[in-house]
Amino acid sequence: AVVSTQSTGISRERFSGPIERTMPAREEGWSNPKFKGSMVPGYTGYIPKGQHYFGQCYAQSCDDALKSFEKDLVVKQKDEHRLRTMTRSSFPQFARPAQYPIKPRDYPHGTSPYKLPFTHPEQCFVSGYTGFVPRARELMAKSYPEITKRALDIHKGDREKVGKMPIFPPTSGGTGMTRAKTAPPSVIYCRDSGLVPNYTGHVPAIKFKYGNTYGTTTVNALGH
Repeated sequence: AVVSTQSTGISRERFSGPIERTMPAREEGWSNPKFKGSMVPGYTGYIPKGQHYFGQCYAQSCDDALKSFEKDLVVKQKDEHRLRTMTRSSFPQFARPAQYPIKPRDYPHGTSPYKLPFTHPEQCFVSGYTGFVPRARELMAKSYPEITKRALDIHKGDREKVGKMPIFPPTSGGTGMTRAKTAPPSVIYCRDSGLVPNYTGHVPAIKFKYGNTYGTTTVNALGH
């Protein structure tokens, strides 16, 4: 209803009663009693779709927003009912795509690249791997998987070369390689084995010896 005042001559719209909703309250979420009548100015709660209506008084904007929201709910209910009543034969039938043959894996998924052979396509690390890859620092100008594959090939080749090298037996003389043996704690200079490299203690007459490894030079240091 439109009401005009004689003193000011300004006409304004006023709601004389609660606004009737086209849809009754629902138990699953539309049971808020605040949305059943005219909204009072100053209400700070959420109004569904209220941000799309402006330029009117608060009660009228809220009423238009709630009516639009109710229409959306009615359409949603109709679509849900139509979907429930549809049979399987009414859905469009699509042809099932052909299944591609799956090649069986010769190694379990997740096998470390270090354990894969040279010719295996997965003998590499994926981009983003932050661990250490031996011999990868000297390679560049390629993608990360290609660099790591080449680095692993070089690393495996080096290991095979080392594995084929002959192992010299320990000797007490000045030739050949020596291996440290476990000695009593009170014994520093052993007769049949040398000291461990980086030993910082005194070794008699070691400054006069050269041309051999540290372990060979320190064999039977007290007897020389």
